[in-house]
Amino acid sequence: MTRERGSFWRWVGSRLATGRDTPIVLDRRQAERRQRLQDTDEERRLTDRRRPESSDLGEIGGFLTAGSHLRGALHFSGAFRVDGHFEGEWVRGETLVIGEQGLVNAEIQVEILQVGGQVLGNVTAKRWVELLESSAVTGTIRTPRLTIWRGAVFNGTCDMPAARPPGSEALSRQA
Repeated sequence: MTRERGSFWRWVGSRLATGRDTPIVLDRRQAERRQRLQDTDEERRLTDRRRPESSDLGEIGGFLTAGSHLRGALHFSGAFRVDGHFEGEWVRGETLVIGEQGLVNAEIQVEILQVGGQVLGNVTAKRWVELLESSAVTGTIRTPRLTIWRGAVFNGTCDMPAARPPGSEALSRQA
């Protein structure tokens, strides 16, 4: 019996050594399962073309256009877009969008931040931060949710505290 088994493996080895790509399937069910997983992974890879979450940002209420330079402190409500250069102590507001030409050199404290340009400084976002392909961020990011797209550059540290459910701030104030 062992002699027959040895001859079988020699035959298999000789077939593989000749350069033929002979698929050897010892367990048909295992091969079918592997093929299904490969198909599923390929389908997931092709359909997982996520888009930036810009549809959730709302209407832009203010902006700093390309070629503009502003220094100081910036406080806004609603959504604000920066395509120019801003230098200052801090930026505070609800939603901040930094365009591909935008540069912000300040501490940022917002609800939502989407970066397509450059940020130099620490970022605190209560809901989420999204770094698009063309972005470059240097500093500390503190947010419960961070999305970094392929091509984005992030030099710094990230602190991801647990997201607080709505209304939890009111409970903590009452205590």
